[in-house]
Amino acid sequence: MAYDEQHFERVIKEVQRHLEDTEVSKLAHWHAAAVYHKRHKFYVGLPASCLSIIVTWLLSIRLDTALLSGQGLALFATQASITLSLIVSILTGLGTFLNFNDLATRHRTAAENLHALWRDCKNWETDFPDHSFCEKAVQAVQQCRKRLNDINRDSPQIPKWAWKSVRVQQEEGSTSYKVDEATGN
Repeated sequence: MAYDEQHFERVIKEVQRHLEDTEVSKLAHWHAAAVYHKRHKFYVGLPASCLSIIVTWLLSIRLDTALLSGQGLALFATQASITLSLIVSILTGLGTFLNFNDLATRHRTAAENLHALWRDCKNWETDFPDHSFCEKAVQAVQQCRKRLNDINRDSPQIPKWAWKSVRVQQEEGSTSYKVDEATGN
């Protein structure tokens, strides 16, 4: 195999594709992780915790002495505690079934792994400044390809709504550096 300037240019193009792929994918994974984390906290965890506190309080007080106005209010409080217990059970079951916390963790891990690979691709020119490093560059790009394939294999599927967030994140400058803007990179 000829490790010449033409081959080096093909290696650079592959690195640029990896750079783009990792940038887009990591942003989508980070967005998905943030959304799933919020869903776990605010739609399942927080309501279940608050309602279970109320249920515990309702079950721990003596309803007949706490509610002096008679049987009707005591019956209501008993029914309320049963209803709230049912809601807590449903929220706990949904939390287990939907597994938002695990999804958030898996997306965050994928984003962190992609970010590490993205930084390696971003620093490519520092490690391989010209075609005299072509043979080592080929080996490095093959390792990057393997890492990217491994990350993609082990990562959860990125939801469509997370993909849609990428352009907005890029426009906000989430992956741009001032030094690159100054030098035109």
